[in-house]
Amino acid sequence: MVDKDIIKEAVKEALAEEIKGFYVEREQHYQDHLFIKDFREWCQGIKGTIWRTLAKIVVTMVIGLIVLGFILWGRVNIK
Repeated sequence: MVDKDIIKEAVKEALAEEIKGFYVEREQHYQDHLFIKDFREWCQGIKGTIWRTLAKIVVTMVIGLIVLGFILWGRVNIK
């Protein structure tokens, strides 16, 4: 059992030494998650805005084409 404990301790020390460079303080980690959450919400809002804008453009174009069609039809057929 002694060898197993020695190996466990050696592995624990080696891992602690290797991951030391990846350590992030607790508050900074929390702030990073808040930023990511806010960024995701912002992206969802932008996506909704883009779709609404595209829908408005399409509707406006269709109405414009209908009006243009009536104008052109009127020029040809009403004299």
